[in-house]
Amino acid sequence: MKIIDKENFIFPNISDYKKDYLKLETTLPEGVVLEKITKKNNEIILDYLYTKEFKGVGEKFTTLAEESYNSGIIFYIPRNIKIDKPIKIEFNMDEENPVAINQNIIVVEEGSEGTIIMDYTTSEKVKAFHNGLTKIYAKENSIINIIKIQRMNDISHNFDSNIAFVKGQGQVNWISIELGSGISSSNYSNFLEDEASEANLYSIYLGDGNREIDLEYSMIHKGPRSISNIETKGVLMDHSKKEFKGNLDFKKGARLSKGIEEEYVILLDPTVKSNSIPALLCHEDDVEGEHAASAGQINENKLFYLMSRGLEEREAKKLIVEASFRPIIDKIPFEDYRKIVIDEVERRLMNGKN
Repeated sequence: MKIIDKENFIFPNISDYKKDYLKLETTLPEGVVLEKITKKNNEIILDYLYTKEFKGVGEKFTTLAEESYNSGIIFYIPRNIKIDKPIKIEFNMDEENPVAINQNIIVVEEGSEGTIIMDYTTSEKVKAFHNGLTKIYAKENSIINIIKIQRMNDISHNFDSNIAFVKGQGQVNWISIELGSGISSSNYSNFLEDEASEANLYSIYLGDGNREIDLEYSMIHKGPRSISNIETKGVLMDHSKKEFKGNLDFKKGARLSKGIEEEYVILLDPTVKSNSIPALLCHEDDVEGEHAASAGQINENKLFYLMSRGLEEREAKKLIVEASFRPIIDKIPFEDYRKIVIDEVERRLMNGKN
């Protein structure tokens, strides 16, 4: 089942993105670089500007982001620096700024730590287009946390490619929240390059109306004792469609590594379409890989119990869905963004488009 025809997708006209999207709320330690990416500051990131052999959601999409970006950030943390407060990036597309093509380059040196929140929204009536490319370089013993919240309107298009290179005992933690956009395609590829490198990806998605969702998550184990985890919770309702591909790839040399991937999707209506393709590739003997995917309707006993306590059917379903999502939402370390996500989930569940 092919959800989105990306090969024949026609890009809109590209214009400048003029809104202020970098929200800096704290003084950064000396040596930290945080600035908007421009053609003039490429010397800072020359070694990281182009990524070979990474197609993301599609080669023409990553090429567009690398060569024609109109927004994005450079974030560089020197050795042994911990940034406690999150860096907030907020892209709001409106009539005057309907196109956001961002390239984000994040380099975290040895022993350092930081957190970034990226929030993608649209004004009510604009047919917006977002194409993003985020590159993470996590060096030895570093930790970088990336939280992405996509809640664009139903007539917009979203394409988002993400890649991480993780060195020895480094750690990359992703939280992906996919709640909007009529067409949405996301790719996360993590290369665990050295011993005890680690990547974790926690995600939720919600399909309502006629939304089309295409997700591909990959963990490529190259170093020994590397660790990966993919945990995905989804809900489909109305006439939405989704394809999920989860890949665990153990390369030669990744001995004693461990990877786990699981996806669970709740199907609220018989008119939805869901396709899940978990894959396990192994070129090394002494590894441990687990993968699972399941889809089903809401447990009738739970639904009956809640309705017997006076809840209407839609309200009861909302509570069950929120309970499924909550363990991942609670991993967002900031209350205001947790509330944003919960409110958006509730709004879409209660305003179903049957």
